[in-house]
Amino acid sequence: MNKMKEIIKYLAAVLIIFGFIFTSCDDELEQLPPEQLSNELVLSTYDNLVLATNGIYNLLYDANWYGREFTVIGDLKGGNSKSSPLNTGRFQTEYNWGNNASSTSGLWTPAYYLISRANNVINATEGFTQTGITEAMIGQLKGEALFLRALAYFDLVRMYAQPYTADNGASLGVPVVLVTENGQPARNTVAEVYAQIVADLTTAEGITGTADRGQTDDAAMVTKEAIQALLAKVYLYMGDWGNAATYATKLINNPKFALYTAAEYNSVWGVDAASEVIFEVYGNATQSSWPGYDEIGYIYDPDGYGDVCATNQLLDLFEAGDVRADLFKGHPDYSGFLWPNKYPGKDIIRVNNIPVLRLAEMYLIRCEATLKGASSGVPAINDINTIRAKRNASALGSVTLQNLYEERRRELCFEGNELWDLSRTGRGLNRDEAEVIIAGDVDIAFPDYRWAMPIPTFELSANANMVQNPGY
Repeated sequence: MNKMKEIIKYLAAVLIIFGFIFTSCDDELEQLPPEQLSNELVLSTYDNLVLATNGIYNLLYDANWYGREFTVIGDLKGGNSKSSPLNTGRFQTEYNWGNNASSTSGLWTPAYYLISRANNVINATEGFTQTGITEAMIGQLKGEALFLRALAYFDLVRMYAQPYTADNGASLGVPVVLVTENGQPARNTVAEVYAQIVADLTTAEGITGTADRGQTDDAAMVTKEAIQALLAKVYLYMGDWGNAATYATKLINNPKFALYTAAEYNSVWGVDAASEVIFEVYGNATQSSWPGYDEIGYIYDPDGYGDVCATNQLLDLFEAGDVRADLFKGHPDYSGFLWPNKYPGKDIIRVNNIPVLRLAEMYLIRCEATLKGASSGVPAINDINTIRAKRNASALGSVTLQNLYEERRRELCFEGNELWDLSRTGRGLNRDEAEVIIAGDVDIAFPDYRWAMPIPTFELSANANMVQNPGY
């Protein structure tokens, strides 16, 4: 069955109340048989609306999204990582840029399930009234759902479409679905998808504060600051340098966040609500979407699956003394190979918090925007050197875009950015074939049809209005 139609048909109204992300929430909903529940009943009280909102977050931890695949693909296809000598065949298709409609990113399904859940909450908040429930309380829930929907569309349009900057968003993006109902939606343009993302986020910014629902990890909840940080990143991808700089500055000037120091850098990963984290996906083994052995920590652990390790191209970017170079680990049986340790595990290696938006990236966004002509009021050299000083790297005397791109690789590696940094800036992938140990060298110029992943076969088969990306 068409996955989109499944999402729409079943509304996800019942399922959303069971996807809790908080270990500290003990509230229970009196359960009725699913056939006796309707969307109106499930979302008719504030308490149930809170549970429904909490349940939206759960899908972010799916193995096909931040739980592993989405983040891994960003670095593997982008050249920061490679197949290790431990490789058992996982991610070989992505590593070799050999995807087709039957073997493509699995993001489509969980992202549209999340969108369906978010739509239900957003639409249920319209005209919602209940004694003792304020407009601000409802606005907070709606703002969280708007942010999560925007994040889903941002990730979908990056994965399955060409970058906005290639043609000002004229190419096909993904379907924009704002109401959960039966239908066969056609693809909107990239520009239309981005317009919806910006609309969702700017609306959310005006109604969202800081949620307090007894959560374990405050950084895993949508706040006004998370919304502003995502806006900074979205505007960066659109080439809207002025707005990118403006929103990045909001986070840089916010005393709520602080850059990691060199001394603490290697001990902050996996810590709940670390000082730089603006938004992250909270990992917990009790979640229904916990990936288990498919969780991101295991794929990067040489004592786990260890299929994916760092490239020499990346490792060679670090100078002596840079504390970021210490965030890699080897294995006694595999000399010359290093694995990233940004996902060290909390109680076990297969449970991690996955950072989505960090303060360091805001400095790098403003630096790039300034180099591109934005009037940020801060010299670009100041922003990049602020990061480098906190990482015990030597100061630069001047800064170019190439310096900035390399700094993004050093700072954001294994957080799933490099693939889309290459595409949005129109640079190609130039892989060092000397370190390719399983398959042949793959160099991808830009433009090329392969910068957009193919639309999945199941969607093409069931949706008469869906068209495939060119080249597949």
